[in-house]
Amino acid sequence: MMEDQSVPADTSKLPSNGHPKVSVLSSNATLFWRIFVPVFGTVFFTGLVLVFWLTDEEELYLPSSIWWYRAAFLSIWILWVLFIRRTLWRLKRVDIDDTHLYVTNYWSTVRYPWQDVEGISETKRLGRRIVHFHLKAPGRFGQVISFLPGSSFDSWKKERTS
Repeated sequence: MMEDQSVPADTSKLPSNGHPKVSVLSSNATLFWRIFVPVFGTVFFTGLVLVFWLTDEEELYLPSSIWWYRAAFLSIWILWVLFIRRTLWRLKRVDIDDTHLYVTNYWSTVRYPWQDVEGISETKRLGRRIVHFHLKAPGRFGQVISFLPGSSFDSWKKERTS
């Protein structure tokens, strides 16, 4: 049995395929900062820590005790992981259409209706502009969605406010 599928009377505003056009608000550099930098840096620092922890003290010619170097490199590794978790790992890719906000961390994607967005703010971190969508309630990625704005963000923001 077929269900009644009503078609709106005015279809001039609908796209030809019936779906709204999705626009990308995030910068293409998000993938670099979100995936490449954390993976490359963590592998590098982990290798450095492992060299100092797995190499015998007699094989290294160091001016002081190896324990100072081990502690220093382990501290650097811990600080690196904390830095990644608190800054770069929070960046998301954001796409939008007329009715929804699409947020992805490159592994999973979540769709939020525009009614769930409470506000938009901007900050500057590490010399880069970061945009934050504030949600009314916490979602899969938290209550604040942060991303690097792409070239289309400013024009989208101008259209939205005018």
